[in-house]
Amino acid sequence: MDQNAASIRTFVLDLLKKSKALTEREVKAAIGKAFKLNPKTISAGVIRDARKRLGIDRPGAIAFARAMLKKNPVLEAKKVIDAVGSKFGVRLGPPDVSRLRPAGSRRRRATRARAPRTMTAGSGAATSTVRRGRPGRPPKAGRSFGSISVTYQGSGRPEDLAAFFRGLAAS
Repeated sequence: MDQNAASIRTFVLDLLKKSKALTEREVKAAIGKAFKLNPKTISAGVIRDARKRLGIDRPGAIAFARAMLKKNPVLEAKKVIDAVGSKFGVRLGPPDVSRLRPAGSRRRRATRARAPRTMTAGSGAATSTVRRGRPGRPPKAGRSFGSISVTYQGSGRPEDLAAFFRGLAAS
């Protein structure tokens, strides 16, 4: 049995050197074919020890990703996932990467500029949009409060209409 265990260890090491991205189940299946064993009877400890010996274990990969994000906190998740996958053979997902970012350094998404909604009431109507809220910040998507649409149908001099709308914008 000792000779069989030693040969399994060397087989696993050689197999993981060739392809780091193999899962435990795939490695167990390969061991089962090579040594004519039932894959369910093979201990996962042999595989985990081999991964640790090769330096391709998940805790090492997470430490590597955390160090990458510490150097550059706004690095894209896709680049981190690709780097960890090629070096360690460990699959990380975007939620895993976002949890590894240092506190207070969340990636900022580009905001899309949206045209303000205005109400129109036929031809000849004057329309204006007055925004309220923080200056210099667009309203959050999906929220309708913070902007007011005003429609005014009036007749008279354009200067009077312009003064009316300037008065609305000032308040």
